[in-house]
Amino acid sequence: MLKKRIVQVVAATAAVAAFGLFNASSASAATEVCESWGGTCTSGSVAANGNHEVCFSGTHKALSYWGRAELWDADTGVMVGSFASNPTETKTRCVGGLYGNHYYERGTGGYFYGKVWN
Repeated sequence: MLKKRIVQVVAATAAVAAFGLFNASSASAATEVCESWGGTCTSGSVAANGNHEVCFSGTHKALSYWGRAELWDADTGVMVGSFASNPTETKTRCVGGLYGNHYYERGTGGYFYGKVWN
């Protein structure tokens, strides 16, 4: 269990370093985009809003691509929400009970377009 937690922290630290997530503003209202033309994408970060909630959405721009939209806590390296994404609909999900300062979306499956907002 400890080894898995160490891997999560290392992955979160790498994401923060690679995408400059700590430099993102923790304003009360923010939206960041995650868009890929192949492979995966990672959005900038947003803080949880006053209701301790972050919402995210996702779809694919090409018919033969499917994947996942994932919401991550960049401070702890823990995925706090996800759903299967496809090209026929744009799904949205909000996750409550959050108290962290940096949340970002990761989209998989290629030709992904999503948003994360607070």
